[in-house]
Amino acid sequence: MMQQKLLFVLLAIVFPFAAIAQTATIKGVVEDEFNKPVSGATVSLKGTQFNTTTDTTGSFSISNVPYGNYTVETNAAGIVPYSKSVDVNALTFDMGKITTDFSHNAGSGGADNLPTVSLSDDDLKESSSQSASGVLHASRDAFESAATYSFSVSRFRIRGYDDENFLTLMNDAPMNDLINGRSMYNSWSGLNDVMRSRETTFGLSPASYSYGSIGGVYSIDSRASQQRKQLQASYSFSNRAYDNRVMITYGSGVMKGGWSVALSYSRRWADEGFIPGTFYDGHSYFASIEKNINSKHSLSLTAFGAPTKNGRSAPAVQEMYDLAGTHYYNPDWGYQNGKKRNAVVGDTHRPVAILTHEWNMNSRSSLETAVAYSFGKTKVSGLDWYNATDPHPEYYRNLPSFVLSNTGDLGMYQQAVNLYTNNENVRQINWDHLYEVNRNVSDTASYVLDNRVTDTKTFSFNTIYNKTISDHTVISAGATYQMQSSEYYKELSDLLGGKYFVNLNQFADQTVPGNAQNDLNNPNRHIVVGDKYGYDYSAHVSRASGWGQGVFKFSKTDLFAAVNVGSTSFYRTGEVRNGVYSDKSFGDSPRQSFFNYSFKGGITYKADGRNYLFVNGLIGTRAPLFQDAYVSPSTQSTLANDLQNEKVNSIEGGYLFKAPRFKARAVGYYTQYTDQTKTEHFFDDDFHTFVNYTLTGINTRHIGTELAVEASLGNGFTANAVAAMGQYFYTDRPKATITQDNVDTLLASNESVYATNMHVGGSPENAYTFGINYRSKHYWYLNINANYFDNIYIQFNPARRTLAGIDEVNANTALRDQVLSQQKVSGQFTLDISGGWSWKLNNKIKSLKRNTFFVINASVTNVLNNTSFITNGYEQLRFDFQEKDVNKFAPKYSYAFGTTFLLNLILRMN
Repeated sequence: MMQQKLLFVLLAIVFPFAAIAQTATIKGVVEDEFNKPVSGATVSLKGTQFNTTTDTTGSFSISNVPYGNYTVETNAAGIVPYSKSVDVNALTFDMGKITTDFSHNAGSGGADNLPTVSLSDDDLKESSSQSASGVLHASRDAFESAATYSFSVSRFRIRGYDDENFLTLMNDAPMNDLINGRSMYNSWSGLNDVMRSRETTFGLSPASYSYGSIGGVYSIDSRASQQRKQLQASYSFSNRAYDNRVMITYGSGVMKGGWSVALSYSRRWADEGFIPGTFYDGHSYFASIEKNINSKHSLSLTAFGAPTKNGRSAPAVQEMYDLAGTHYYNPDWGYQNGKKRNAVVGDTHRPVAILTHEWNMNSRSSLETAVAYSFGKTKVSGLDWYNATDPHPEYYRNLPSFVLSNTGDLGMYQQAVNLYTNNENVRQINWDHLYEVNRNVSDTASYVLDNRVTDTKTFSFNTIYNKTISDHTVISAGATYQMQSSEYYKELSDLLGGKYFVNLNQFADQTVPGNAQNDLNNPNRHIVVGDKYGYDYSAHVSRASGWGQGVFKFSKTDLFAAVNVGSTSFYRTGEVRNGVYSDKSFGDSPRQSFFNYSFKGGITYKADGRNYLFVNGLIGTRAPLFQDAYVSPSTQSTLANDLQNEKVNSIEGGYLFKAPRFKARAVGYYTQYTDQTKTEHFFDDDFHTFVNYTLTGINTRHIGTELAVEASLGNGFTANAVAAMGQYFYTDRPKATITQDNVDTLLASNESVYATNMHVGGSPENAYTFGINYRSKHYWYLNINANYFDNIYIQFNPARRTLAGIDEVNANTALRDQVLSQQKVSGQFTLDISGGWSWKLNNKIKSLKRNTFFVINASVTNVLNNTSFITNGYEQLRFDFQEKDVNKFAPKYSYAFGTTFLLNLILRMN
């Protein structure tokens, strides 16, 4: 309550302020990287009519500029375009020296040219034990660069937030999936060259283009007019998720008649990635055309996509890693006719088209509107079986540890160990055996390969209005409407030599008529390749919201206040009538609607032009995600108990220091989530079916400190140090509702989960990096970063922390502590090195008519080959309630890649 009262007081103070007309003079000096003046450079304030050119000393001055926030842009022949966001808040605003790069050195130093391997969000979370740097790491802020690049090896999450806490915009269109909240990174994976124009608003700070989210908002501007004027071709060689990448990009710049065109294509591939059995085959395409109709209007159409197939890997229990003798054991593949075949293959293509209109009404007002549509399918294959044993090689009943616990015979145990250790075929999928079983059955196939398909269609409309009311008051407002329909179903991918498959639920009670039917409307249907079977349902989600924001700038203080209101609704459509849930599965479910609000505000005290103190706060609600709202959406329309809005309170504050040669940032944050809902699904051997575990009333707290320092040491050397120190934990006992898919009966309702003070897990709570960078006057650079990660907790199984989990276990015993405790893995150290060199070919080949450059970038990650770094770990949701043996269903882990490299060769013509 105290936080809410403080925020409302802040809002009451901020809004009544009136403005006194004040204007400023912006001045500065443009120099190249060797401190020589750049004359004739154009300096302008983006989106306004203010502009000038530098004189022979590189100096410039722009007068009569109203107080406010602007983006200063600098352009000149032979240098890389420069832009910087500034807050004009004094009669004379001196930007000091603006240092620019020669264009043939672009790519050798800036963070936006660090060599990267871009993977989709799903790839990072599902297919690999290794995180990779994504396409959104261009910020020059030391903390954000570290969080998204240096810390990526650890699957680090900023402030421990899940992805739905960050909003992504592309050409003003929202790019977050409405079902799960995650950004659609996989739609533009591999399009690095045309995704470089980005703006990041971190945390609760105000943005002129969005209300934002708890963690912040990324805005990517990929319109043709924002692309470099260039023709560029590149080749990359790596040993990470893929081995090879070719990319070609063309940007016309703004041509006569106001037209701009940009095109890009890339191909990435690997017969086998860093982890055995994985492969990669990805294409990416991009096209954008824009017309500057006049000085006020522009219209842009952009389309892109990234059709990608990749063989995936899965976490495994430590026993399997030890038996295989490597932390990169992958249970998802096996030999077929002497070649490796992966059973879990992702196949994704979700193209996007965006139409954006920009209207600069005058020097003080603008309106930007975007309409976007995306569609496409994501498929993930997997083994399925009927009246047969589990074919996975890591199935717990096949492991030596199960032999020992079940028989107590050390001889049999050692025989099993020797078999797994010495015979790779035993540790992998036995494809030949699966085909042989299918050939020997007379009717339905025993084993098949399925595809779990998500077929998605999304429409969005977003409009953003900005106006300078007075010399130091700016208002922003926006309205958004999004609509998404996603169909989820299984389709038969491969009969593995069988004749057909039957659409029956093998785990249902066969004594009840119709129970075994996955589709009562089409009973006993024989399934062949391409047919849908099993489950089939659609999720429909729509969201409408509007926001407004006021930013007020004075000589010593800046204030802002913003409000966002909206409504989210969703419902489920069952495309088949499930035999177990015949009255709860077919047709449209009742529509669920949630009204949401959010208020945020902040104040910044400017002691002078270098020292800043700030505090921002937010209170609000948001609707539960569709994927968590239903206890088992694949079989029924039953909602979670007491489904309600999630509540969020957050506050952040800190100190910023900005000087030409030294920058520092110290920020503290506190975020409390209340009444969250989460649903998990897992297969339970005791019940012989899938079990659904829905938690409601989840309360978590994220608190911590972020520190960052950047210093110029002179003679081309700079240094940076970053620390993220947090704690993410549960503050109460959630309630569990437990159901199973083969019987229409509750296993438990409102069961307390003893989660208080348990850690959220899934990300290091503490991460540190220290880097030394050198940039030579001869167009080469070298970076070295040392990183350390600690307080890494694996994600816990809620079923184990219940009354049933500790039933008949005496208090104050080692067994009770073992059941209730949460595993913390050891801290880890990594070292990264990157460097590059640029060569202007015109200096050697005089016949070249256009400026042509050859650039080499290279990076080596985890130089010391630390292969003991657990980056992802979770307890299996199954538990031995009889013996309370926590090792029967041991935790599964993924390990960071060992030493990896990327070599990037670029040929660019400007």
